[in-house]
Amino acid sequence: MARIFIGFIICFLLLNCNKKKNSVKNKPYIISYEDRKLQNYIDSLKKSNSKTVAFPRKGFYGEHQLIIDKKGDFYFYQKEYFLEFCSYGNENDTLPHLLRLEPKDFVRIPQKNLTDFLSENILTKEKNRQILIIASQKDTIKNTSFFEFLNTKNIGTYIIRRTTQEEDTVLQYKNNDRKHFYYYPDSIKWNKTKIKLP
Repeated sequence: MARIFIGFIICFLLLNCNKKKNSVKNKPYIISYEDRKLQNYIDSLKKSNSKTVAFPRKGFYGEHQLIIDKKGDFYFYQKEYFLEFCSYGNENDTLPHLLRLEPKDFVRIPQKNLTDFLSENILTKEKNRQILIIASQKDTIKNTSFFEFLNTKNIGTYIIRRTTQEEDTVLQYKNNDRKHFYYYPDSIKWNKTKIKLP
């Protein structure tokens, strides 16, 4: 009888361990919370006069952008690769620049093909170009399938941020049910407190 009881307790403990691992894996990512946590860490290093240096995230765009819309659908667009030796004033950039994106620039990625698509378009580049910018329309990312890609494929660098005004606007035109609306960036009344116009 004691052997059965001990066997039951061991099985129970092992089942609980598996449940805890799964619950951590599916934990939502809250962008504002993570940004605040990073800023608090940087501030604490400055106050303690630590020799460790941490920098806040600078800039908004990279060569590869993965966009998560309000419904949890994935989109991808690329910018031209530019090798930057100096910051060129990026330390003062608090607003994203207008990129003149168009709805045709956004490629929709089926969730089941996300890992293959990102592997083919990012991991085939040189190591210093394997940078992914992840932008979400919502502050909380509940669909964590892209984290699986980040963890299993060992991508060099990634940054998670909120979408810019331009990305939101282009997505709105891309997903418009009435396809006869044309997107003209010059006719949009951009909020100059959220975007830097040329």
